[in-house]
Amino acid sequence: VWWKATPNPEQGLFQSLSSLAHCLILDSCYFSDPEAEFLKMHESIEKGIYVADLNWHRLSPWQELTAGAFDPPERRAALDEIDKIVIDYEKGNDAQALLFLGWFASRLHWKPIAYTTDSNGFYDLQHVRFQDAQGKEIHGELAAIPMADIGEIPGDLIGLQLSSNNPDANCCTILCSETTGCMRMEAGGGAQNCRTEQVTALPDQKAEALMSQQLQRWGREVLFEESLAVAVEILGLRR
Repeated sequence: VWWKATPNPEQGLFQSLSSLAHCLILDSCYFSDPEAEFLKMHESIEKGIYVADLNWHRLSPWQELTAGAFDPPERRAALDEIDKIVIDYEKGNDAQALLFLGWFASRLHWKPIAYTTDSNGFYDLQHVRFQDAQGKEIHGELAAIPMADIGEIPGDLIGLQLSSNNPDANCCTILCSETTGCMRMEAGGGAQNCRTEQVTALPDQKAEALMSQQLQRWGREVLFEESLAVAVEILGLRR
């Protein structure tokens, strides 16, 4: 079932279709309140419903380049040195940014422990404090960037920076979209030598195109479910 609206577990039609469907397909890029809608998605998954989010698949190029940056053995060993992650996204919808942060934190077993917000006059900032399995604290920052030319998909990622307070750590990584360049990310790179790459977006990320790909998938998307669970943990700290 392709539910082209926000999930509504209280609605009779939504309940009936969810119980009958092999897969319930949503698109979080159109959520007006990602905090509430992600919670509903997570609750549906916990009830055993197979939920897919088309917006999750828009993150594939960012995920592949991020993972690829740590393929070399010497960089893989430096993953544990990361203590800061900064994600820039188009202001208006933070769903992609939250899902990416949830994905990265879930892969490194980071536990969200605190959440704050502020604004520096240009960007709306969300700060998330994590703790890893060894007790080290990691700072996550989501920055909503106002854009003069907003794309068709609300909330697209713009840039990503991974860094460490350890100047000898070989983990600094900067990824940027084709539209904005890397100036803001490089300005915050500090003295570390950062690996910088440009992310080429998929040629067609409209819901219709992603829908045709989704119909070819079978089985639950465990990686998405685990990433969403961490995103919901982060959102729970807002309250």
